[in-house]
Amino acid sequence: MKTIKRTIKPVAVLEYYDGIQIFEGRDPIGGHYIAMLLESLGKAEHFLATGADPERLRQFRVGDLDLRTLLLEAPGGEWFFIYADVPYGEPLTLIPQEGNLADQEDLLPGKCLVLDDAPIDDLARDRAREVDNTVFEFKLAPPESAYAPRVRADALSAILAQIQLVVKHAYRSATKERKHRAAADGYLMDVVVPAAPGSFRVILEAAAPLGEPPSRPALDPGDLTIALKRMDEVFQSADEPDRAREILLKHKGDLADAYVKLLGILAEKNTGFHYSWADPNLPRAQYGGVSAGVAKTLYRALYNQ
Repeated sequence: MKTIKRTIKPVAVLEYYDGIQIFEGRDPIGGHYIAMLLESLGKAEHFLATGADPERLRQFRVGDLDLRTLLLEAPGGEWFFIYADVPYGEPLTLIPQEGNLADQEDLLPGKCLVLDDAPIDDLARDRAREVDNTVFEFKLAPPESAYAPRVRADALSAILAQIQLVVKHAYRSATKERKHRAAADGYLMDVVVPAAPGSFRVILEAAAPLGEPPSRPALDPGDLTIALKRMDEVFQSADEPDRAREILLKHKGDLADAYVKLLGILAEKNTGFHYSWADPNLPRAQYGGVSAGVAKTLYRALYNQ
């Protein structure tokens, strides 16, 4: 009997370092897969791949599950090799392997390998240069996004309103220290693209006065840019949760309170929040964010501090 060749197509690069390290794939009937680079073999890349439960794959994407656990939870215990020697996006053949993957210690990653959630593309930077304006983009990964890029309307509206409030207080704090006359509504941002392809991502740009196109004086970092840098400082608490109180103490007041409330919304909606922002006059984008798990931990620790 002729063996039916099983294939998957890569749909998202989850980690990249001098080449694709981890990618997510789909089979022709929509099944989910995860693949990890084992070694480069000349013109081919050798990957370990398994099927993946969509919800567990979502948890891995947002940093709440380690790669080893995800691989070992493969439905039916099936695992495969892939020898990728075609352009990215082309079908890849799954080569079934015998035995228990848990016994293949030399193939498995360490127990603490979790995904770094920072965006690997430069969407914010590229768009900022294209439109000559400050751009802020964020992505969400709530439970409803396990099968498709989607988010509940109430969650999106709450998060949008709260992140604008965080930026507002960062803006007021920053302009107060700069001691110059700033636009009273210079913190406002417009949603310009509801969701970028590939994940649920929302793109915002610095708002212009009604009836006027967005424009910025050349080489002026702008008050909004200074405010976004201040917001980055607040989000450092997600990278260093043990120092969260110390980090927020510098921003005690409206900014810290708005940030903690945002953590509460993220915890309630069970979603991570990862962002990047860019200004056309800056050489690179800036990144920040918090996973759903860390948002829950920080909110419990910081609420009513």
